[in-house]
Amino acid sequence: MKEYDKIAAWFAANRSRHIGVPEVRAVTRGLPKGAKVLDLGCGTGIPLSEALCRSGFAVFGIDSSQEMVKRFRSNCPQADVECETIQNSDFFNLSFAAVVAWGVLFHLPAAAQKRAIAKISQHLNPGGFFLFTAGKEKGTVKETMNGVLFRYTSLGSDSYRKLLKKNGFEVLDEYDDDWKNHVFVAKKTG
Repeated sequence: MKEYDKIAAWFAANRSRHIGVPEVRAVTRGLPKGAKVLDLGCGTGIPLSEALCRSGFAVFGIDSSQEMVKRFRSNCPQADVECETIQNSDFFNLSFAAVVAWGVLFHLPAAAQKRAIAKISQHLNPGGFFLFTAGKEKGTVKETMNGVLFRYTSLGSDSYRKLLKKNGFEVLDEYDDDWKNHVFVAKKTG
C-alpha cells in the first residue's frame, strides 16, 4: 500500500513492541522449531516477525509497501520477505504451519478478503493455525494515521466465522485484545 510508504518512518517509531506478540506466541507455542510461518502484512517486522524469528521459526513476510519491506529486511535479516500484495503473491509457493495476518485484511475490499482467506487455507498445512484481526462490525470506515487517509473494511464477525468454516477452518477463539483489536484464532481442519 502506498499509504504505508508515506508513513513508514512514523509507523516504525510508533508501533508498539507488544501488540499481537502474546497472540502470536500462543498460536505458535506447540509448533516445532524451524516450522514455516507466514506473516501477511508484515510491515517492518517489529514486533511479530521479530518474535517469530527469535522463537526459531522459519519466517516469511509479505507486504505491499516498499518502505516497510526495506525496514523488515533490516530488522529480520534471517527471514524471507517479498514486496507484493496478498492478491498477487504466490506465498513463496510454500505451505505453512501458521499464518498471521495482523492488521492487514481490513485494508482489502470485501471480495478480496474472501479470496485471501481461501488462498490462505490453500497454503496452510492441515492442523495449521490462522491468526488475524478484523473489524467486529460489518462496514467500511475511513480514518487517518499520521495524516494519511486509510480505508478499513469489515465483513463482520458472523461473516468471518462462516467464511472460515467454508474454507476448512474451525474457529478456536474470537475476542477483543487490550488494544481494541478484534482477534480471530482458527485451525485448519481439512
